[in-house]
Amino acid sequence: MTTKKNDITINLFRYDDYRKFLKDWYNNAKASRGSFSFRTFSKRAGFKSTNIFKLVMDGDRNLTEESLPNFIKGLKLNKQEQEFFRNLVLFNQAKNHVQKDYHYQRLLQSRKFNKLKPIDKRHYEYCSTWYHAVVRELIVTNKFDGTAQWIVDRIRPALTLMQIEKSIDLLERLGFINKTDDGKWKQATPLLSTGSEVSSLILMNYHSNLLDLTKERLSNVLSTDRDISSMTLGVTKESLSVLKKRIQDFRKEIMKYVSTDTNPDNVVQLNIQMYPVTSLSEEDES
Repeated sequence: MTTKKNDITINLFRYDDYRKFLKDWYNNAKASRGSFSFRTFSKRAGFKSTNIFKLVMDGDRNLTEESLPNFIKGLKLNKQEQEFFRNLVLFNQAKNHVQKDYHYQRLLQSRKFNKLKPIDKRHYEYCSTWYHAVVRELIVTNKFDGTAQWIVDRIRPALTLMQIEKSIDLLERLGFINKTDDGKWKQATPLLSTGSEVSSLILMNYHSNLLDLTKERLSNVLSTDRDISSMTLGVTKESLSVLKKRIQDFRKEIMKYVSTDTNPDNVVQLNIQMYPVTSLSEEDES
């Protein structure tokens, strides 16, 4: 579906929030035909309620398996748009990470979505696999000989040559690395921007992969080469905020310290983990 809003194309495949799409779609319909109303949509879609569109659009009500077909009918979506809209709704309304990730992967299968927002798919791929960040660090060391095989021989857990080659290609397409005039690689820090809901999903995938990596390395790295510890603490709600701030400050301190290492000869993964293992009482939550 492509309509016009003040000469700006409204295209369903540009959206990662279906409520934002509904808002733009309605405003465009209203601007194009002044007599169009929420009542008009309800009649077209087969709803008895005259304000169902507004309730869903404003986030006061979710779409259900029963109401979704009616919305598709009222929006006059074609077959390709119907599939995308359905997954977009289920992505936005997912109750857990597994469901959200599944439906986002379905969105990424849309050619039109990938054509309009290619960075989203690449960013998703980057954060869904732990080793891209490691390759990015290895590729700029002075000892790197310019071949993917050099990285294969050094990265752990072991990866294939094809995985490393694809990783380098992805890093270059994302703008994380660039080639200099002398043929060497240098790191770059591009701005990657996605919707907050997509960013949350991508970060969850990244952290999940790092946790899997941590489990693997825990049993395969000598204790002399690792430092993994844990503490179980009883804390107040106020202390939790202080601890979080101190961890953030520590991260910044570490980044500042290693930024002076112009010729690193190793890559390490530093994970700092803190999470509650008890629930707040109803009184504390209020």
